[in-house]
Amino acid sequence: MIPELPVSLVTSLERRLVTAVSVNTSPFTGTQEVQDWGGEWWEYQVSLAILTPRDGKRVAAFFAALGGARGRFMFRDPTAEAHGAVGPGVVSGAGQTGAELLSAGWLPETLIMEAGDLFSLGFEDQTCLYQVTADVVSDAAGMARLPIIPNLRASPVNGEAIEREAPKVLLRLTEPVPAQIGRAGKYQFSFTAREAR
Repeated sequence: MIPELPVSLVTSLERRLVTAVSVNTSPFTGTQEVQDWGGEWWEYQVSLAILTPRDGKRVAAFFAALGGARGRFMFRDPTAEAHGAVGPGVVSGAGQTGAELLSAGWLPETLIMEAGDLFSLGFEDQTCLYQVTADVVSDAAGMARLPIIPNLRASPVNGEAIEREAPKVLLRLTEPVPAQIGRAGKYQFSFTAREAR
């Protein structure tokens, strides 16, 4: 079982999608050559609330138990906002790849996601986070094509649930997490992590 960090403690976060792209610029003409190596992953920088000594020690133990970059943990992105009841969306069709996901199970002719909304697919160590790049409206049959970033990591299973209420991402710490302990034993934490792939 992969441990999950409580998101109720999050006071601020920075999320970015990193792409494996290199750019070479000619020092003579200024022209650029861009090489896209195809890799994409999420990176997070997160600050956690000041905690009581008891809660602070528990969070410190959570990070210590991960063993730095050795361990992985689940993080439900607290910035995700689901837009009302739109139906239990599921993957429609096996063998899908690329930057689009065919889905079904939505309420007909309904705005199901807005550009920038997050959702996740998969379970445990197969969990992946995605973001839609345009508003998505279901058709009369309750089907919809979701334009996404990053590209699908693996072909999802037909009928797999699309988690839009509390999407999550599998993370790995990029550096040790210090416990900042202030007066009266108040704890504060900040950490950086990247998607564990």
